[in-house]
Amino acid sequence: MFGRRKPTLREAGDEALLDLIYQVKDKWRSAQKTQANVRGLDQTLEMESEIQQAKFEFLYRQARQRKVASDAVSREVASRNALR
Repeated sequence: MFGRRKPTLREAGDEALLDLIYQVKDKWRSAQKTQANVRGLDQTLEMESEIQQAKFEFLYRQARQRKVASDAVSREVASRNALR
């Protein structure tokens, strides 16, 4: 009621972006697990994993540009970069 601030359009967009990042991250991990568990490595599984990774990296760059990267997403990228 009184004293509550109405969320701005930017804040709503930032939340939607973070939600999308988490969804893509989950799909990427799922594709990686599937790729690791399948015996004969199928090219479509490999491509699916690469597509999800590219989507995640794009969305992460957008979040960094907007300065909304959350701690969980930042930790994911930091751990992935440490493995390289």
